[in-house]
Amino acid sequence: MSYEIVKSISKKKDNRIFITSASNNWWPREYNKWEYLTEGKYDKKLTDNREMCLFHDIIGGNLQLSGSVNEKWRYAENKFHEYCRDNNLSSYDIWNLPYQEGNTIEVLKPYYEIFKGYLEEKDKEGKFYLMSNLGCITKVNDKSFSYTYGIELNKCKSFKKVYNDYCKLSNDSIDKYNIRIEEYQLAKDKDETEIGNMEFGL
Repeated sequence: MSYEIVKSISKKKDNRIFITSASNNWWPREYNKWEYLTEGKYDKKLTDNREMCLFHDIIGGNLQLSGSVNEKWRYAENKFHEYCRDNNLSSYDIWNLPYQEGNTIEVLKPYYEIFKGYLEEKDKEGKFYLMSNLGCITKVNDKSFSYTYGIELNKCKSFKKVYNDYCKLSNDSIDKYNIRIEEYQLAKDKDETEIGNMEFGL
């Protein structure tokens, strides 16, 4: 399957959207900046609903968000998939709706509004981290995570960043190591120090 690996997404005040991405079919990766659904080159129904089309391409996998994309976009995508799971919905079935309903993108509006709500959601105040029964998780890689025995403020991150890291983990790892999101509490943790780092395969 051919798709674009997205490095950044930027929205302009005039509703234009620019994406920096590279094709998954080419190596080495060559990232280029391009305008999404350029006015005049596409059907007006699509350009008038540019953001909804972008949502459609993200949940369908045509645009796959990399780790360098602004956290808010990955947070919105992850939260939307969580919403689907919680409501016994299939993101594929939602993606497929326009093709079942006369090729009209407008049928996605109720779901796009949910995604947009997550996209515009303000980050929580405070600093957060992933805790497990092994210790504090400091980094999540593709097939492993690093952890430390202590908790340090400079190892903590914004809630959205930590939530996105949490979503990279497999359900088996989450259950096996009791991984959860916790907030850093200065009064509780101020005397704790990092006494060792380790890496664990997922």
